This record gives sequence, C-alpha cells and structure tokens, in this order.
Amino acid sequence: MENNINDKIRVNTYTKLDDNEEKLLDEVFWSSYLWLILFFVFSISLKIHFFAFALFIYFFSFKFQKNLIRNKTKDTKIKELSLLNNDNLKSKYSVHLGTLVKKHKKDLDILSIYNQARKFFGFDYEIEKTIPSQKRTSSKDNSVAPALIDDSILREHCALIATSGGGKTELLLNSYIESSISRGSGVFAIFGKADNSMLQRVQSLCATYNRLSDLLIFDFNPDKRGKFNSNTINLFELGASKDIITMLTSIANLEGNDEGGWNGKAKLYLSSLLKVILTLRDANFFLDISKIDKVFNSNNKFEEYQKHLVNLDYFSFNRLLSETDLLIKFLLIFDEIYETNRSEINSKLYENFIKIIEDNSKNNSSLSHLDSSVKNQFHNELKNVVIMLSNVPDWQKLKETYLNGVTMESGTTIKGIEAVSLRFPQRSGTFYDLSVAQGLMDSLVNFFDSFAPILKNVNSDLNILDAIDSNKIVIVNLPGQNKIYSPILAELLVSTLNLLAERRGKDFIPDTTTLVILDEINSWLKTKNNQSYQIGDLLSVIRGLYMGAVLSFQSDLKETMGSIDNSQIIANVKTIISLKLEDIELIKLLNSKVQKVEKIILEESMKRDKTLKKSQNNEDSKLSKSEEDFFRPEMLSNIKNGEGYIIRNSIASPFMAKYMVQKSLYKTAKDDVVLNRYVDVDVIRKKQIELGA
Repeated sequence: MENNINDKIRVNTYTKLDDNEEKLLDEVFWSSYLWLILFFVFSISLKIHFFAFALFIYFFSFKFQKNLIRNKTKDTKIKELSLLNNDNLKSKYSVHLGTLVKKHKKDLDILSIYNQARKFFGFDYEIEKTIPSQKRTSSKDNSVAPALIDDSILREHCALIATSGGGKTELLLNSYIESSISRGSGVFAIFGKADNSMLQRVQSLCATYNRLSDLLIFDFNPDKRGKFNSNTINLFELGASKDIITMLTSIANLEGNDEGGWNGKAKLYLSSLLKVILTLRDANFFLDISKIDKVFNSNNKFEEYQKHLVNLDYFSFNRLLSETDLLIKFLLIFDEIYETNRSEINSKLYENFIKIIEDNSKNNSSLSHLDSSVKNQFHNELKNVVIMLSNVPDWQKLKETYLNGVTMESGTTIKGIEAVSLRFPQRSGTFYDLSVAQGLMDSLVNFFDSFAPILKNVNSDLNILDAIDSNKIVIVNLPGQNKIYSPILAELLVSTLNLLAERRGKDFIPDTTTLVILDEINSWLKTKNNQSYQIGDLLSVIRGLYMGAVLSFQSDLKETMGSIDNSQIIANVKTIISLKLEDIELIKLLNSKVQKVEKIILEESMKRDKTLKKSQNNEDSKLSKSEEDFFRPEMLSNIKNGEGYIIRNSIASPFMAKYMVQKSLYKTAKDDVVLNRYVDVDVIRKKQIELGA
C-alpha cells in the first residue's frame, strides 16, 4: 500500500500510517458521532441541560478545529507558493487562476441500492449518473484556497504546459484574458491553432466588460472558402528596419552561396531598396508614389515633397521594386534635394542619430572616389546597385542622360529612361540584369498575395504598436500548420515585441500591466539553421516594461526552438502550470523544477529458525529511505482536462483551473466575428484638402 503524506513523503507498507490532521479529526468525530447524539438526547430528556450544552459545544468543537486546520493548511500553502491570500487582498487587483486543492479525485458513479446489489454479486448494473472528477476535485471539502496572483507575479512570466485538449485555451481565456479585459488592461495574444469559436469567446468577454471597440483581430487562417475575416495590417509598420529586411529577404527565398549569381544580385537589390524606404519610414518622410511626377517636375522638390508624405505600404514598395523608371525618378529627386537642401534632409532623416554610420559593404567600394558629402547620401547604395545591374558606366552618366536626354538625327530630344537605353544600348536591354532581379521576387509577391485582404492595403486599421500601448485587445491567429509562412510571421511578431520594448524605454510606467500570450509556440515559433529568437532576453526586458508573458506549449521545446531558447524560456519563468500532460521530456523538466520526494519502504519478512520451536517464527522488519521524482507519468496523464499542478518556489501543488460559462454573441460557431474598422484621421484630413473642404 502506498500513502502520500502532504506530498512530501511516500510510505510503502502493509499498514496505514500517519494520516493528516484533518482526516484524523474526522475519524475521531465520526467514531464518536453516534454516542454524542445518544448522550445529547438523554441529557435533554433527563433535563440535564448543562451536560447537553457541554455536549453541544464538544460537538461543534470538531468543526471549529477542522476550520483551524484548514486555515493553517491554506496559509502554509499560500506562503510556500508566494501567492495572494484572499483574506488579505486590501483592494489589490488579482488574477484568479483557479483553486488549490488537496488532491485530484476520480469520476464517481452513482448507483441505486438495487444496482449496488447487482454490482456486488457480479451482475450487470446501470449507472444512474456520474459525477465528473472536475466537479469533485473543485468541491468545497477538497479545495484549499483560490490561486490568486497580482501584477508583480504576472510580470515574472508563466509557462503553461499541457497536451492537446488539456485545457490550456480555457485557462488562458477564463483567467488571464478575462482578468485583463475586466480591469481595462491591454492584451497582445498570439495563438497558433485558434478556431473561430475562440475568437467569438474573446469578443464575448469584451462585450461583457463594454470593451468591444478595443478589440483587434488579425486572423491569418482562411475559412473553407478561402475567405479571410481579419483587420488589416501594414507589414512595413511592424518591426525594426533590420528585422523587416531580414524577414522579406527570407520570404523572397533568394538563398545561395554565389554572391555574383542571379539570386545574390536580386537579394542585394531587394535589401538595398528596403534600406532606403525604411530609412524614410523611420523618419516619417516617405513620399506618396502617385505624386512622384509632380515632385519630379517641380522647381523646389524639397518643398513639394513635404506636401505629399504618407505611410509606407505594400503598393508603394511593390511599385518601386518592379518599375525601373519610377525607381530612377525617385532616386533623382533625392539627388537634387541633397544639392539644394542638404542640411534639411539630413536633419529629417537622422535627427535621432549623432552621426551617420557609413556601410562599408562590397557594393559601396566603387564610391570610394567620391567626397564625403556624396558618400553620406542615404540612397547611394541603391544607386550603385542600379548601376551594377545595368549597362551604364556610372550614376553621373545615367543622371545626365536621363535629365538632358539624347538628340536624335531628326533633331528631336528624347529624355528619361528611353534616352538612357538609346545612349547605352545592350542586346538584351540596358537594364536587363535589373529586370531579372525584379523577376526573381515571385516568392515575395506570392506571400503578400496569400494574405492579400490582410497585408495588401494602403492604410491599416490601426498600428499594432499604437494599439498595444493604448491598452487595446490585440489577437493574432497564425496558421500554425503552415510550415512555409508560419515561421515567417513568427519572425515578424517577435520583431514587433522587440520594437515595442525599444519604443517603451526604461522610464515607461503605465497604469496596468500588459498581458502577452504566446500560445502553442511549438507550432509557430520555430527556428531554422540553428538560429535563436533570444526569447529569454526579450522576457527579461519586458518584465521591467510592465508586460507579463504567458507561454504555452505541449512538447519539449528543444526539438522546435533549439536548446538556447528552451533553456532561456524555462530560466525566465517563475510560475509553471502543468495540466494534463503526456510528453516524457516535459515531465522530466517538471521534476527538475520541484523538490524530490522522500520514499520510505517498510520491508517485513518471516523465516523459520531451527533452534526455535516449530510454532515460532523469526520476524524481521527493515525501513529503507530513498528519494524519487515528484511527478510520475501517470500523475499527469490520468488527470482530466482543467486539472493539474501549479509550481512556484520549487514546490508543486494540486490545482484546478478556473472555468466559466460564456454566453456567445453568435448563433453558431461558424459565424464570422464582426470586426472593428479604423480610419486614420490624417487620411481624412488629406481627403478633405484634396476635395477643397
């Protein structure tokens, strides 16, 4: 027989030893219960009222002692886990994760007396009803205390571990998301396998607390018809420049060891163009491409340029990427601005930098003969790449020919890109190499086409960074099963978190803690080529910026994220919640985070001693002491959904996750979620100016 005493010592023996205080008290009470009732009745009938009163007090003293023991157990458990005590909250906000329980119980079958008899004699019987284990586990007599955490514990981050269907999503919705929405906090949740019903439930929670207008949903999973129901997003607003360059060059699939090959040239062209347009984006100085001819033909290009500033979007990027004539005009505009307004343009572009750091990459080597004033022009690298991918000797000759033109024998002067082609002819075309590089962007174009309703737009509904900082509820649903695009979107979103951390800065002190949820990271937060997302560093940084993260997964992270990210994540989370779990490696991980259990085995043996009489035996007993892991595989695999353990301070306690019934706003789970749409005020103002309002 095996007893588990206070979850610290396991005793293997043939006798029952050392029950806990509460159980011993119950046994004493019930063993004397009948006598107490009889004495009480006799005392009343014999009018011995003082004796009856004494029995009455004695009767209820058991209840009093039992409550004392429960409170003692509750206080001890809360102190061990460093949780909040609901008896002493002092108006402090708390997140209700669930309930600490004594143990996990099993389903209970309720039988009639007749069926109990049939079962006893081995006949077939019928079960009237079954009380599920979750209901019995969370019952009042089995509960210890509510599991409550505050903002400081939330910012220490949590790892939520459970097998598929173990109750992770329920806990995230009913505890973390519900509590953040209820008190007006911001939420940034990334789900890897969320379905439409989950999105409906989030919206129902928002409706419950009158926050429907704060909800933004970016759903990258189409329905069966291939239709997307999502808020729009501007990909070029979502990350730091270097991260967007890395992401888009990765999407373009231009990998190759030969830098001089077509893929190498195309990659160089793409990265150079992105550097230019993202520099303009960072300075809020990007030109409305539809107005480029107006600016190009103006006498004061700098002044005219500033009248047509817009946010960088996919359509502007795609036009500059694919239209050679437009690209050359774009570069020539900045050439003239540098000649007429050098200090002003540098002030616009680099006001956040002490100096301009020159890139000494190979493609800039041909600019070594230029003076420093020309070298420091931010678009020089792109100009050099255009020349490299053309039949024109240098940029100055291209510029002179494009602006001044070529005079034909008939006396007609031809200007622009046609003049350049006439002066520097090539059998396959003056800009043949450039056109080939542009043609190799199919993978990049296909990526935007795959999520066109979300990514291909002029104005996004709302900038994600602005939404998070203004305490909106931002839900991102990734196609975790898509092995091609899921890792790409993961890079983008991790970059977004990094940019958010940079943007908030060390002195950022909000009213509430922003909740960050990274759900099912096994399915989408995957690394390749032994790279690392440095998630541990990110968790460490955002803790000080009033953000608390919950990371959920169902299998060992070493296989999908590598050993570096795996160890960093585990090192940076102070709370671990394990629900139903079957992964052996994760069970080993949990055992490494909790104290060992002492195991005492009582060995009894009997043997005959020839020197003694026949009726006598020599009895021998021995106690052996050892240590074993706290979690055995069956402890986590045999529990029901919502049941589990909470681990803090190297101590594990049985736990029942919070559950609540939410009323849906929709008739069926297939109904599309009604989305909030946003319009930029600046866009409205510009339209009013154009219409003369």
